[in-house]
Amino acid sequence: MTRHIPILLEEIVEGLMVPFVRSPQPAVFVDCTLGGGGHTGAMLERLLATPLGAAHQVVSVDQDADAIAVATRRFAGPISEGRLRLVHSRFSGLAGGLPEELRGMPVLGVLADLGFSSDQIDSPERGLSFRLEGPLDMRLDPSKGRTARQILATEPERSIADLLWTLGEERLSRKIAHRIVQARSAGQLPDTTTGLAALVAGCFPPPARHGKIHPATRTFQALRIAVNDELGELDVLLDVVLPSLVSPGGRAALLSFHSLEDRRIKQAFSGKQESSPWTPVTRKPVEAGESELAANPRARSAKLRIAEKRIEN
Repeated sequence: MTRHIPILLEEIVEGLMVPFVRSPQPAVFVDCTLGGGGHTGAMLERLLATPLGAAHQVVSVDQDADAIAVATRRFAGPISEGRLRLVHSRFSGLAGGLPEELRGMPVLGVLADLGFSSDQIDSPERGLSFRLEGPLDMRLDPSKGRTARQILATEPERSIADLLWTLGEERLSRKIAHRIVQARSAGQLPDTTTGLAALVAGCFPPPARHGKIHPATRTFQALRIAVNDELGELDVLLDVVLPSLVSPGGRAALLSFHSLEDRRIKQAFSGKQESSPWTPVTRKPVEAGESELAANPRARSAKLRIAEKRIEN
């Protein structure tokens, strides 16, 4: 079972359902980030209640094989009914289009939730959290790419500092990078999440080590982004996948969790560039309200932006 609570669920579903309700033909919804399956499940339910009902199709994608396995059991009914297809891939894999049997159907809704699911964060063996002891891995797909420790063990000090600054906006990036390389040279580079968190915390003055935000937060953010090439994936999504995948009149919803992502999405969805195919549905990012924050504190940094693909005259 999943422990993940989908963020801004109602706002996302309400925003994405509009084109399906008015569509005269069966269409496709694509969940680029299946995760715990909360958004996929809600869309399956709501699409069934539209005039065309079960004729609408859902494609859900995730690079995490565990997420695919859990969803295969959870959504056995819709899968057997032919309403849902699960795809093990990064969402950049959608640059090649939909599964062959769905090609030709309009894609009227696409969602990408760019955060990690609670199942992933609370899994110590993934090494995503500084609060749970685990290996310094951080890969969502363990079969691909370098681990966080491999990056710290091989990259030059300046490269580590640049990584922490550009991807984590960590103001003590140089000091932390220097301490990491010192530990590496002494044969004491941490190989666990809690070990790295302690090393990073030691770079901060004592009062800053016990604030509301853990001192290792930005360092872990930067490493997670680097390990999973999150910004590269987002750029492919914004520049290639969404413009080619979403049909005119369809909508795209992107849920981001830090400013590096939100700035890219805001620019892409603004509609200000002459060549832009998008009209913003949300002029400002939608954020979680007090009741949702009380039930799910992890929603505090979430920002939702929705845009509609223009219909050419």
